[in-house]
Amino acid sequence: MNEAERMMRNEFPWIDRFRMHFSEWRGRLFGNASRVLSGILILILFMASAVGQESRNPETGLFELRTNQLFLVTDIPIDDELRSWPSLLEQSIEQWRGYFDVAPERMQNLSVQVFLIKDRARFEKLQLLGQVPGFDEGYQFGNQLYLREQPSVYYRRHLFLHEATHWIMWHLFGGAGAPWYMEGMADLQGTHRIQNGKITLGIIPNSADEVPFWGRLRMIEDTLRDDSAPSLDQILAYQNDRDRTKRYSWSWAACLFFTTHPTYRTVLRSCYGDKLDYTDAVSMELKSKLSSEWNQVQLDWNGFISDLGFGYDASRSQVVSGQPLNTTADGPATKIRLATDRGWQSTGMMIRQGSRIQLQCDGRYTIRRPGEQLLGAPKNLPWQSEAQGITVEYYRGQPLGCVLATIQPITAERATKRWEPIRVGRSLEMTSAETGLLLLKINEPSSELYDNEGSIEIRIK
Repeated sequence: MNEAERMMRNEFPWIDRFRMHFSEWRGRLFGNASRVLSGILILILFMASAVGQESRNPETGLFELRTNQLFLVTDIPIDDELRSWPSLLEQSIEQWRGYFDVAPERMQNLSVQVFLIKDRARFEKLQLLGQVPGFDEGYQFGNQLYLREQPSVYYRRHLFLHEATHWIMWHLFGGAGAPWYMEGMADLQGTHRIQNGKITLGIIPNSADEVPFWGRLRMIEDTLRDDSAPSLDQILAYQNDRDRTKRYSWSWAACLFFTTHPTYRTVLRSCYGDKLDYTDAVSMELKSKLSSEWNQVQLDWNGFISDLGFGYDASRSQVVSGQPLNTTADGPATKIRLATDRGWQSTGMMIRQGSRIQLQCDGRYTIRRPGEQLLGAPKNLPWQSEAQGITVEYYRGQPLGCVLATIQPITAERATKRWEPIRVGRSLEMTSAETGLLLLKINEPSSELYDNEGSIEIRIK
């Protein structure tokens, strides 16, 4: 160090500190740059894995898309919709893990091969179908899924998720259960919604436009209308040789019923534990465990079917059990409070055939919140209703919001039928045509119960 440097240090002591900090900063800069570059490389590799490698096989002429989890082979050109499948599958696998409540390690290192087929003859000529039998829409065989092209992009994706659910259940449990449970669960999980690239499985569609060519609710409506709906016992005894569209629709409904009911879903899950096959063992076990309350199960089933529709709210529309079923309406008037944000509610009263019954209703409740107004309603004010309902809008032939009643028998064998309710309004006096349980509700679609507030007091004698 020369004299000039020494004088400068004495005069400007901050120079040494600057040199020291500059040296540290330079080391950190290049160290961080190295780490940033490594991170970028990892991200690029991850994105390449997630997005997939696209190619056209020169030997078969088929289009291919390959990622770590999905290998897609198709005679349809790869577009943005098909490019989204690896991401949708990855998200779905995580949702299946939570739905079936399994440890994360059981869902690791999964991979599936998907054949999406427009021209079946072409795949047969290339001997890519192996021993797979003829199928109309889709087929799962081990780690391979076979899909026929569908009339809508939504339904093609639904079919992919339907067969992938078979694959996941086979992977987790060794099978997928009795025919109704196998197809019902696959259809339940395959019914989905995508928003901002995020998929949600197991939805109940809000409208037919949301699920083009899905058609399950339409089939249920048609069979209810022509009295060909299967009983719950018949659904649980389904075999694979029945009408496919009808079988899938009612299997979906049965799975929705059992898996959303707070009691029955636990019983159903206990019927197979960690192992499933393809026999009717699940059906037999389910009926055995619920044998003492099977009459109530069938009543709840018909209540469920009575309110089932687009936007069905399972949390609000399950039949609400009341008092023990052996109570009667004889004697002094009984007062109950009817919730307006729930579906059918049991009074707990068994009404004998030929009995005279009187009902009187009192109360006011909110049926629409501000911003969800009916025709003619004042803006920015809630719409109030009383027991007679609102006659500017009708639902299933009755004023919106009016009080309804039904008397349903508790029997061992029940056909699947939608309940035909009786309008109560402010008051009603009637003679019961049969012996059964008295249930009440307000008249509103299941999808619109969520914004109701208040209750109605009902005197029953």
